[in-house]
Amino acid sequence: MSSQARPKGEGLTPYQGKKRCFGEYKCPKCKRKWMSGNSWANMGQECIKCHINVYPHKQRPLEKPDGLDVSDQSKEHPQHLCEKCKVLGYYCRRVQ
Repeated sequence: MSSQARPKGEGLTPYQGKKRCFGEYKCPKCKRKWMSGNSWANMGQECIKCHINVYPHKQRPLEKPDGLDVSDQSKEHPQHLCEKCKVLGYYCRRVQ
């Protein structure tokens, strides 16, 4: 069976679990790449240049149990670009 035959509305991202993970994104339009430690199953992030929702092409578990690499802490999570934050109506990191 081909890996393309997925039920509709499911499997938009490689990871399908409930937890936050680390995602790698690449905008199909401008080819901009970014990474985020606030990546979720079936949720995308908006490209700051093109303003289109981009789903991660690669996702992996966060290294640390609380899920933050040291480098990530200084960075402000762009909630206005995060589909999960927009759907929730608040900062996605508050989800346990």
